[in-house]
Amino acid sequence: MNVHGYVPQTILEIVKKNQVYSSDHYSVLPSVIKHENNLYYYIHYKVTDRYLIIRRDGVIPPLKTIDPVIDLASFFVAASFSFNHYGDKWIKEKTIQNYRRIQKLLSTLEEGLQNSLTSDQMDLLHEFYCTAQTVIDWQKKLEKVVEKGKKQMTKITNNIATFNDKEYLHQLQKELGKCVYEQNQIQLNTDQNRQRLITIIWRKIPTFNLRLWLAFFELKKHNQKMLDWSKMDAEEINDTEVLKRRIKGEWDPESYYVLQEIKSRVINPR
Repeated sequence: MNVHGYVPQTILEIVKKNQVYSSDHYSVLPSVIKHENNLYYYIHYKVTDRYLIIRRDGVIPPLKTIDPVIDLASFFVAASFSFNHYGDKWIKEKTIQNYRRIQKLLSTLEEGLQNSLTSDQMDLLHEFYCTAQTVIDWQKKLEKVVEKGKKQMTKITNNIATFNDKEYLHQLQKELGKCVYEQNQIQLNTDQNRQRLITIIWRKIPTFNLRLWLAFFELKKHNQKMLDWSKMDAEEINDTEVLKRRIKGEWDPESYYVLQEIKSRVINPR
């Protein structure tokens, strides 16, 4: 990133003076943090993993006066990662396309087996269909939230970022987490019934009905890629609980520890 376009030369000179050595490369947050009518630059020295906060007038303020600035800056770094990295990744996974395909396969199997399936078995098939629709609906919401988040990040890039920007982005982050959580939960909540349906369909398809067998094996492949409790390890279960707390706005120890680690590496005078 070329920081010279939005960071004054006087600030860059201070940044360079605080390098441990010339190869201690640095990055500057591409937003100027506004706090109590002052503007601040947030610098990260990548090699030595240190941080420096410089006021726009060139003063390096004491650490005790800039806690809110560090909070804001570290939040914007995390928010950018949420929307520009994870958000893009989730969108590129073609979730809607894949789950519409699941629905089409289920419709094909329902049409071919409707005279062979009991009422309870049809209910399992319809539940699977509705599960796919729920994932699709939350994915549509997710993509809208990511679009809003990226738009807001673009707005504050090479510009001033404030506490109000943080509040707006924090709300979007919670909405994004909600979309991911609900998509995951509907898969976990229906995993046993989906597997039951797969077994039932396998037993019901006539031996020489190639069309239904092709639909079945493709559906089975899609189902194997969906979440189920047997695939969840302790870390993933813990991540789910952390996500649930974040959605509710509860205290997040993981984020707190990361922030404390950043503050311990700030080189502003104590």
